[in-house]
Amino acid sequence: MAHDELALHYERMLDVALDVGLSWTVLQSLGGPISIQVAELVAGPDYELEESDVEGSGVFIDEAGPSIMLLDLRGGLFSCYRPSELERLSVGARVWHLEWNVNGNACLTYATDGRVRLTMPRLDPGEVYGPDPHALDHLLRRLPEPSAPLSHASAMALVQRDSGAHLDLEWLDGPQYKLIYSGEE
Repeated sequence: MAHDELALHYERMLDVALDVGLSWTVLQSLGGPISIQVAELVAGPDYELEESDVEGSGVFIDEAGPSIMLLDLRGGLFSCYRPSELERLSVGARVWHLEWNVNGNACLTYATDGRVRLTMPRLDPGEVYGPDPHALDHLLRRLPEPSAPLSHASAMALVQRDSGAHLDLEWLDGPQYKLIYSGEE
C-alpha cells in the first residue's frame, strides 16, 4: 500500500477514535520470534495481562505482523527526551516510538540494538538529531514532500511501512490485552 493510502487510513482512524494524545511503540526482533511476553521489559516481572476495551488510561499490547505494538491512548508511555527505556527495549530489536499529546508536542524516535538512532521532534524531518539521523531516510525520501513536517497520520503510516505493524478501527473496537503493573489502574 502506498504511503498516501496508509496516511489516509490513519487520518480516518484518528478522526474517529484517537484525537487527543497517543503513544504507539512498535518492537521488532532482530533475531528470533517476539511475543507479548516483551511486556516484562516495560512493566517488570510482576505484570498481568487483562482483556479490556481499548479506552481510558493504560497500555494495550498485541502482536502486529512481525512486531509487537504497545498503545497508550493518553500518550507518555515513553519519552523521546528520556531514551533509556527505549534503548532497553531495543536490545536485539528495532523500536519505533511515536507520541503526541494534548499540548501539541509530537515526536518520533527510532532505536535499534540498544541505542536510540534518531529523534524527530515535532515530526519534522528537518529537525532530526541523533547518532544516525538518516536511519529512516529510505522512507522519508519516498514521501510527496520529504522535508515537510509529518502529520500524525503520515507518521503512523511511516511506522507501519517500516515495521509491518498495522493499527485499525477493528482492533480499537475489540477487546485487547491491557498491561497491568504497579502504578497502573
